[in-house]
Amino acid sequence: MKKNLFYLFALICSMGLFTACSDDDDDKSCPVPQTEFTAANGLKLNYNGEQMLGKKVTFTPDASDPTKATLILSGNLDLSGALTSKADNQSIGAGVLPGSPVVTLPVTLKIQNGECSFDGTSETTYCTFSYAGKVSTTEMQLDLTNVTLKNSALAGTTWVPNPFDPYEDDQTPIHLVWDAEKKATIEIFPGYESEMPISFIINMAMHMDLIDMGEGEKTTVPAMLCNVLKSITLGADGNISASYVDAAQGGTEAVNTPANVAQYVLLDDSHMKVYLNLDAILASVAKAASINTKGVDMGTVLAQAMEVLLPLVTDGVPLTYVKSEGKLTAYLDTELLLPILKGIVAPMFADEEFVAGLIEMMKADPDFGSMAGMAEGLLKSLSEIINTTSRVEIGLKLNAQ
Repeated sequence: MKKNLFYLFALICSMGLFTACSDDDDDKSCPVPQTEFTAANGLKLNYNGEQMLGKKVTFTPDASDPTKATLILSGNLDLSGALTSKADNQSIGAGVLPGSPVVTLPVTLKIQNGECSFDGTSETTYCTFSYAGKVSTTEMQLDLTNVTLKNSALAGTTWVPNPFDPYEDDQTPIHLVWDAEKKATIEIFPGYESEMPISFIINMAMHMDLIDMGEGEKTTVPAMLCNVLKSITLGADGNISASYVDAAQGGTEAVNTPANVAQYVLLDDSHMKVYLNLDAILASVAKAASINTKGVDMGTVLAQAMEVLLPLVTDGVPLTYVKSEGKLTAYLDTELLLPILKGIVAPMFADEEFVAGLIEMMKADPDFGSMAGMAEGLLKSLSEIINTTSRVEIGLKLNAQ
């Protein structure tokens, strides 16, 4: 009898041992399959303490080592079927970390109670960072902290628009250069025409009071820019923030842009890339698509524009910059602008019906009607001006705060 009790006791102990071993094996197995996490299905992503939207993190466990996994961080702009077939089935948009559309991050997992956690430090071509997170079958929390640009030449600097003085050529917040062989024939006064370079015409137009401020007041484009844009700050973590007055919505006090809406990296001492807020880009495209124009298929135009602009959304907008003695000039240069002007804008203005429609719209507008005669010659010759352009630059002139 005692022997039977001993065997029974041994059997119970051995079963408990096997059960414990089985539990240990379960704890060591990653409970989360390969999953693509977005805000729609449980992704909570923070960048230096601030929420970051519009991104995607793909979690892939290692098939041969249950303590290893890979995170792929990327943009999450879905343009399937919109404007261009090249957008189909692609992850489009600026990446999570500035300068890197896609970041592959190997992590070591700690597995407990059906959840995996991980932490560590890493780097990309342009920045260093720390990370910590946890993932289950239903959600992922990922915190990126201590994100710091490797090239910090502009990090932590704040800039304000160069003041505008209509009587001083260099006192403007707008940088504009446009050199073209073809000049525009414009009507200065009724019955009097003159040929002028397009850069002179645009500068002249920007110095006119054309923008309606309400209550009978009007202002110029540079003055409006100075009134609206108060400052731009380039953060050490790659974020760009701006202080501005939302005059379009009736605002009178300066407000700050939300975190993580725009990022930048410096490529060298004179070139940078800026990564723009994707929602703002889509809103602008949707607004443009609603314009009713004559003679031009705007759907086709927008499709052509997106073919050019989509790479800029993911890979960043290249800017040339010059920093000297408390001044910063940043602008889009000829290499970027001229193909866009020749491929998209010039064909539009080569269409006589389209140009005629624009002139009719200007004549009907009380603010621009007086300029219709002067603008007619420019609009009709703009296509040829673009096709003879050798240099074109547009951007901002800023001063250190």
